[in-house]
Amino acid sequence: MLFLRLSTVISLLCLLVLASCSPVQSELISETDEKQYQRGKLFLRNGRTEDALNAFLGVIDSRRDAPESHLEAGYIFLREMRDPVRAYYHFSRYLELFPQSDRAREVGQLRETAQKEFARQLPAQPYEGQLDRLDLMELIKNVRSENDNLKRDLMAAESRVRQLEGVMGEARRMPPTTASSTASAPSEEPAVSSGEGRPRTYTVQSGDSLSGISRKVYGTSSRWGDIFQANRDRMTSENALRVGQELRIP
Repeated sequence: MLFLRLSTVISLLCLLVLASCSPVQSELISETDEKQYQRGKLFLRNGRTEDALNAFLGVIDSRRDAPESHLEAGYIFLREMRDPVRAYYHFSRYLELFPQSDRAREVGQLRETAQKEFARQLPAQPYEGQLDRLDLMELIKNVRSENDNLKRDLMAAESRVRQLEGVMGEARRMPPTTASSTASAPSEEPAVSSGEGRPRTYTVQSGDSLSGISRKVYGTSSRWGDIFQANRDRMTSENALRVGQELRIP
């Protein structure tokens, strides 16, 4: 009786040890018999690629070894999703989990295809002609570094643009400078002199015309004829002005 009880206890202990050695209960059945895997294959046959991918990824999450699901996911990422980086990862996992597979050589070629496809997606194809020697991880690192540099350059350029916009905004808000007012002042003030017992006079400046002199003296250009009539003895025509010439202002 005691022997029977000991045998029962030992048997139970063995079952517990076996159960503890299996991290996931689903691994007690083969991967291809998994319901999720079979659903993924069915989705593929029906053209439901995204649902198939989710099913295969579900198998990968639930099992420690899922080479066939990695292979199917790699196919989808490479051919359908145009995502060679993830395809490269799943093909690599297949080779790690099933290196002696009859399809190992084929999967290795698929991994190289993903590697080359990724390189072709780079701007200007800087590695063309050297695709067979590319190390994908190093390539990703270089691309990320280049992307970070571009981001820093863009941020610096945006900062400069904001500074220029601020300067321009300040310039728009500033009143006209006194220098321009001062510069225009001589042209606005007629060179007119006056004295008791004699008529007012105006000294002709560069760029003057009778209408312009009239505007300076009288505030209107309409009295240019009066100035011309007052200076007929000094002018042969209304355009016969000389710089420095002194005109009577009636």
